[in-house]
Amino acid sequence: MKNKNILIFLIFFSIVFCQKSWFKGNLKGIDDLSFELNIKGVNDDVWKQRVYSYVKLKLLENDIQILETLIPKLVIDINILDSRVEKVSSFFVQISVYGYSVSESEYYKSFSDLEISKNLMTSIIFSHSIIGQTNSSKLYKDIEKNIDKTVALFLNQWYKDNPSKQF
Repeated sequence: MKNKNILIFLIFFSIVFCQKSWFKGNLKGIDDLSFELNIKGVNDDVWKQRVYSYVKLKLLENDIQILETLIPKLVIDINILDSRVEKVSSFFVQISVYGYSVSESEYYKSFSDLEISKNLMTSIIFSHSIIGQTNSSKLYKDIEKNIDKTVALFLNQWYKDNPSKQF
């Protein structure tokens, strides 16, 4: 019994202390982004423009400028499986921020060469996704709620990484 309690205690604390955000600090210094919205599964251009405008407005409200540069890039992917026949429709919302990075070997090599490495890679510096199910009549509303949640999570992490931007 005592060994079982110790095992449960160790498993609990290993799970609690291992669940840390891998992206902490990655958004530091990002003041402007390019923005891309990808919607698959529906052909509603009006709704797509509404979502695009909403996200762009949320970013501008928080003083994150939208530029036409390539990187850093905020990408929101929305995949929709709207089943008018079945009771349940599904959706997937993912927000990702892409940035440049350098491999560890290139980074250390640049110290010895006294040159800045030109071998930059594109990598994900922030990502969050939500999978959900709802009925067809509430599909757009539920997707919009989850877009709002993901954008709020991104902005929350952005403020944690850039605390001086709060004032």
